Amino acid sequence: MNIYRIIVFIIISLIGLAAIGLFNDIAVFITIGHIFTLPMIGLWYGFKRKWQTSYIDRAVYLAFFVGSFSDSFILIGGQTGEILQICTTIIMHTIVIAIFRKEGTRIYSDKLKDLPKLLIPISIIFIFFGAVMIPILPDVIYFIAIFYAVQEMILVSHGFFREVKGKSYVWVATGVSLLMVKDGLYCYIFFMNHMANRPLYIIEYTLSTTVYFMIAVGIAINQQNTEKIKSETLLEYLRNYLKKSSKVRYAKHSHK
Repeated sequence: MNIYRIIVFIIISLIGLAAIGLFNDIAVFITIGHIFTLPMIGLWYGFKRKWQTSYIDRAVYLAFFVGSFSDSFILIGGQTGEILQICTTIIMHTIVIAIFRKEGTRIYSDKLKDLPKLLIPISIIFIFFGAVMIPILPDVIYFIAIFYAVQEMILVSHGFFREVKGKSYVWVATGVSLLMVKDGLYCYIFFMNHMANRPLYIIEYTLSTTVYFMIAVGIAINQQNTEKIKSETLLEYLRNYLKKSSKVRYAKHSHK
């Protein structure tokens, strides 16, 4: 069994651990499941890319590092936990949008067949948040939720407009499609159902992990397909960075 399958097995185990914790009120299981799931996806991506340090690779590492705080903050509970989780997710999604842009994605096309890529996510998210969620959102979360909804429309559209072929496109396009389902469940569970349905929360949590894993797989495939020159590994990048920093400090010191 290779390292990639081991990490996937660990991710599935973490989801199961969180589920057991929720059904049996074991806080430590819930905490471990939430804190380590997204970092493990980042770890999977790192091993898959042999810890390369191109702009996109570093952005992916950062996205999943930030995302790990998103799942952790929800454990705080109440409006504080919800606000911190949403804000951290916004930062993570901003990084993912930047990755799609770096890949060359632009959400514009003069082809009629491309209109559904833009209109479908905009219509679904606008109707759901505008007609269903806005009337029941707490005042504190109101404007954050509006910003999140607008950003999600941009993220999903970028996922549909990626100028890549084959498996990379399919993985990401499916992932961002499920993202809308995941966030719909999230809103229902936390704002409409007030966490009264634990089995449904497990489904949402599993779907969330699946979404981000699919996006990571799609980006990794595209990176492997388009890579023309060998990038530095993460260790080489850190070594070179430290060498440059020490040279700068030495130069400043010598001038004094």
